[in-house]
Amino acid sequence: MHLYRKLLAVLILLLPAVGVPALNNQDCLTCHGDKTLTKSGGTSLYVRESVLKATSHGRLGCTDCHVGFDPAKMPHAAKIQPVMCVNCHSDARSRHKAHKSQVPASGSPAQMSASCKNCHGSHMRKPSPAACGTCHTDVFKEYKESIHGRAVARGVKSAPVCVDCHGDHPMCSFSSPESPVCATRVAATCSKCHASKQIESEFGIPTRRLETYRESYHGIANRFGDVTVANCASCHGSHDILPSSDPKSSVNKKNLPRTCGKCHAGANKNFAKGKIHVVISRSEEPVLYYVSNGFKWLTICTMVALVGHIGLDLFAKFRRRRSKR
Repeated sequence: MHLYRKLLAVLILLLPAVGVPALNNQDCLTCHGDKTLTKSGGTSLYVRESVLKATSHGRLGCTDCHVGFDPAKMPHAAKIQPVMCVNCHSDARSRHKAHKSQVPASGSPAQMSASCKNCHGSHMRKPSPAACGTCHTDVFKEYKESIHGRAVARGVKSAPVCVDCHGDHPMCSFSSPESPVCATRVAATCSKCHASKQIESEFGIPTRRLETYRESYHGIANRFGDVTVANCASCHGSHDILPSSDPKSSVNKKNLPRTCGKCHAGANKNFAKGKIHVVISRSEEPVLYYVSNGFKWLTICTMVALVGHIGLDLFAKFRRRRSKR
């Protein structure tokens, strides 16, 4: 079967020599879509079409990047000019603020382009957790054991990877206000998934997490720029996130006193008795609902009475002054 495919590929590749239009990606994938295709040394030459199309380069033709050889010549030249990423991405170093050491400051275009593959792979896909893990080994180990890492290992496409949270270009330190995981922005970053109706429904995760956080003391202080108040990562962890049912989870009932104790000295078992994300509604928390609304209307009525009292007092003073005239 493979022999027939090879013969077909040869015929397709020879067609341009007799005036047929140049090769397109499907022509290349006739051979490179074969998982068994390798170099003489054993290096795989297989290209997964779905992965290629999912990259930012998926709209390009193979020969837009792979140049300097005759694609119709079978087999190809023994040494093919390497892809020159810097021909298009000349600003790579300036865009890698947190990873400048990974991008050579000097050298030939081939040397500088070769460094791109260390993180992005051959076709400049989104860096995988494994690629990040070559430098961030401890973090990668935690991530692999987390609920997100396990989902990625199972092939769940919507599971977040490093760049989904940390961003890609420019990737900033978590202490930078521009970073998606800085203290004041981490809630919005987590909510990209945890406030998504589709993801909540698909995986059966609890709803209204962002809303209930923002309505809490922690959330209100966070919105006003307090970088010391608890955010999502303060309680759930950053890379070692586990479901609350897991005994190792920082938000497991048994572990909550220790987790809360990071900020609240002397936290005891009472911290784990109530709900953390409280939905104040008539159906779910009727007592809190009526108490909350009672205080709200009490405050409104008090303010109206105060303003009314001041208004009447000013009116009385105005009348007294007028009568003295």
